[in-house]
Amino acid sequence: MYGGRHGISSDKSVKGFTLIELVVVMVIILVLSGGAISAYLNFNKIQAINNDVRNLGTELHRVSVLAASLQYPVGCESLSRYSVTSTPIGSELTGIIVSADCDPVDVVNPAVRVLSSSIFTEPFIVNFLPGSGYLQGGADQTITIRYSSDETLTKELTIGAYGTITN
Repeated sequence: MYGGRHGISSDKSVKGFTLIELVVVMVIILVLSGGAISAYLNFNKIQAINNDVRNLGTELHRVSVLAASLQYPVGCESLSRYSVTSTPIGSELTGIIVSADCDPVDVVNPAVRVLSSSIFTEPFIVNFLPGSGYLQGGADQTITIRYSSDETLTKELTIGAYGTITN
C-alpha cells in the first residue's frame, strides 16, 4: 500500500483538481466579475444623468408654476415673464438663474447648481408667460445635457409650448 522510496502512496485514487482546472475556473470568475463591475459603473452613470434631468425638470416646473399662478416677486408691480437661463458654476455650464422681468425693476435670483454630474451642452434661455406658464414664442424647446466624463452619454429634456416638461 505504501510503495516507492518517498513514502507516497502509489494508490491512483487520490482526488483533487489539476492546476490547469483551477486556472480555468479563476479566469472564468475574473471575466464574469469584470463584466459585472463594468455594468455597475455604467448603471451609476445612467442614474446620475437621470437624477440631473429630474432636478432640472423640477426647477423648470417650479418656475412655470410661478408664472402660471402669477406669483409676483417682492417689488414687482407688473410681470412680463419668468426666465430660466443656464449659467456656469465654476468652469462648467451646470447652473441656472431664475429671473422675473418686472416693472419697475427685474428680479434676478442667485445662480443655483442643478447638475451635479452632467453639464449643459449649450447655453439656453427658457421664458414662461405669466398667467398661463406657456413658453414665450409658442414652440417646444429642448435642453440637452451630457455626462461630464462621457461625451456619448446624453439626455434631452423637452419643454412643450404649453409648459409641459418631458424627458
